[in-house]
Amino acid sequence: MRKIPSILTIFCLIAASSIYAGDDEAYDDCLLVHLKGAKFDPAANLIKQACHGLYKQPGILLEERRLFLGCLLEHLVGVESVQAVDEIHSACGRKYD
Repeated sequence: MRKIPSILTIFCLIAASSIYAGDDEAYDDCLLVHLKGAKFDPAANLIKQACHGLYKQPGILLEERRLFLGCLLEHLVGVESVQAVDEIHSACGRKYD
């Protein structure tokens, strides 16, 4: 009987790690799509963080957080101003966080 709980525990750990491991291909696609138009390092950093949050940690995101990260991806590409990056970040935060 002692082997059943240990086997069950191992199975649960494997299943949980696959749920939270994220989707490497989708993450890479996100970076390729959104970073190609990035013109400013602070915007590129937020784009990378948004892709990571959406595709490397999808199992733990609340819907509002997912929408916030999507807002960043939609509006940060091509931004060339610190002030614009800050304003877009704040506006997405007010709208979805």
